[in-house]
Amino acid sequence: MEDRRIKILHLIGNASLGGVAACLLNYFRFTDKSNFRFDFVTYGKSGFDARVEEIDPTSRIYTIPSFEKNPLGARRALYKACLSDNYAVFHSHMTTLSALALPCAAKAEIPVRICHAHSAFDKNSDKYIVKKLLRPWAASKATHYMACSEHAARNLFRKKADQAFILPNAIDLHHFSCNEQDRLDLRKKFSLTDKTVLFTGRFVYQKNLFFLLEAFSKACEKELMTLVLVGDGKDKPALQTAAKDLGIASKVRFIPPCDPADWYKAADVFCLPSRYEGLGMVAVEAQAAGLPCILSYDVPDEADVSGKSVFLPTSDPSLWAEKIVAIKKRNTADFSSPEFSAFDIRKQAHLLGDFYAHALKRNLNEGIF
Repeated sequence: MEDRRIKILHLIGNASLGGVAACLLNYFRFTDKSNFRFDFVTYGKSGFDARVEEIDPTSRIYTIPSFEKNPLGARRALYKACLSDNYAVFHSHMTTLSALALPCAAKAEIPVRICHAHSAFDKNSDKYIVKKLLRPWAASKATHYMACSEHAARNLFRKKADQAFILPNAIDLHHFSCNEQDRLDLRKKFSLTDKTVLFTGRFVYQKNLFFLLEAFSKACEKELMTLVLVGDGKDKPALQTAAKDLGIASKVRFIPPCDPADWYKAADVFCLPSRYEGLGMVAVEAQAAGLPCILSYDVPDEADVSGKSVFLPTSDPSLWAEKIVAIKKRNTADFSSPEFSAFDIRKQAHLLGDFYAHALKRNLNEGIF
């Protein structure tokens, strides 16, 4: 039987780490699957595949080589995926690497092509030169612009930022909420007895985790505490070595990538010392769990949905240590506030489907279909 749903092809690259895949899955779960079929292009099999199948077993997942390692092979494979079905929309979540991906969709004559900015970068960013060179071309073959925040839109689209549709990285807020008994049970489950400092995300240059280790080591001089790092990335071995060199290896726990909700509920303070961020969605998740947050100046103000987060420069680890020690109690999240509601997937889920429908209707009116 012919599948008459509107077919959307999402390019996300590495689906095993980071918030892009998580954000997309949240919208996918709540989008009208009787009207839309989401297919995906990734760099290889991961836990993402099982979650896609759980949401919609009819979705397809194509794998291609990494654009960073094999750009020519990636483009050939992506072009083939674009031609494999009658796709109405190609949605690239690759930010600057969209410069290499969107031409494939244009060549395949997919009518609606979206360049989505999920992050921001500056001269202190990793691979800055490459990103800077790609930025002017990132959306050159796009028909529509999208971004996770106004900050990310300005960073990628520059003078055309006002043309970008801001799609919030919405989450299921109630998945992160907890009561005191849940929290106590989780702390017992995780064997947490001291103040617990938490980070979740990728172990990469952007997240500035060596700085966090240094700040934590100074905080340990004033109070018993444990640092929990949930995630993975190329910096993990070096971080483990740095923890040993600082004499805090026994106080630092490395947790493999997982649903971080229970760790947010069990911890006492969340730290995000990033060198740059498009939004900093993990901070929103942490606040939904009532977790006090210490964020770098390079995390956009939009991430402070509770209005209680502390923003600090990343030039002084002693200052971070002082703030970590100063935090004595958790917060209460007010999900009814406009700031939290803006990230509530149950209230925002319609936005993505509405955007696709509007874009396709415009193309229909212009005679593209």
